[in-house]
Amino acid sequence: MNKLDYFFKTLFLVLITLFISACGSKQLTVKSLSPSLMHQEKISTIILEDFTNDNINQANHLEEKLVNTQVENKHLFKLQNSYENIDAIITGEVLDSSLYFDLYHNYERDYSRCYRYEYVNNKRTSRCIEYAERRIPCERREYRVKTKIQVLNNYEEIIFSKIYSKLKRTNECYENRYFYNSSFYRHFNVDRQEEHYNQELARSIADDFINDIAPHYIYQKVTIIEELTNNIYTQEIKEEFKSIVELLYNKNIDISNTKLHNLNIKLQRESYEVLYNLALSYEAKNQLKKAKDLYEESKYVFDNFSISDSDNIEHLKLIDTAINRMQLHLENKIKAKSQLP
Repeated sequence: MNKLDYFFKTLFLVLITLFISACGSKQLTVKSLSPSLMHQEKISTIILEDFTNDNINQANHLEEKLVNTQVENKHLFKLQNSYENIDAIITGEVLDSSLYFDLYHNYERDYSRCYRYEYVNNKRTSRCIEYAERRIPCERREYRVKTKIQVLNNYEEIIFSKIYSKLKRTNECYENRYFYNSSFYRHFNVDRQEEHYNQELARSIADDFINDIAPHYIYQKVTIIEELTNNIYTQEIKEEFKSIVELLYNKNIDISNTKLHNLNIKLQRESYEVLYNLALSYEAKNQLKKAKDLYEESKYVFDNFSISDSDNIEHLKLIDTAINRMQLHLENKIKAKSQLP
């Protein structure tokens, strides 16, 4: 599978999982290990060069991330001061660090100023029927950072290159009376915090870069099946299942895992809902092979013992998505493990 196919397959599964998760009221966040985009490269010892046009400390933010990046309690990178015995050189250029803004106005009623009073017999009363409006100047601001980062091998050949773009939009309105007149506004000294926000974007770029070149965890919300749909179960069994669902939802993973095991035995492994949630508890424990086997068993039970209805069809989508997700995560885990020091 090439890098593009891998990217779209991963993106598709994430989107499907998020779409299906949105249909349920209870979800559990699970994590999985994802490999670097540099599948054929394993880099550990690095030289980080100064970046060109770096007025936002992009290289410093990147250095902080490189030094502190850990997976499974292992530091992934070691920064060197010498070009001898290194795996890679990281270099780059800040292509854009800017702020764009424009003026617009909000309007609100000013109850301290009456624009039009009520008249009775041609005499003005004290009753205001139309208040004046205040024109409040506001700014739309758009902070932009674009950085090109390259990874070179020790022969100075480019092995990775990408341009990262980040953007942040804010709106700011001013109550200062001097801002009511645009001519005052144009000359007023406004702190737009360009340095603060653009450095925030630079930190976000550093995060994205690390995720591209290093194994990392991704997090997804997965829907919990909340009820037993088969009417053969007693109310007592259904309530027991619901209580376990609450434990799972509240991240009591080990307790819910044990209780689901016991319930699964009690129901003679014939409830696809119990098997699915049991698989989910193993996925939350990062025991992916066990989770995949149980999701597949849940699919088998669904196909052979369930009665088809609209709720069950949604459950089938959850099960199929989970099996595909486990297959991808198992493949990714193998790749990511091979990239660890």
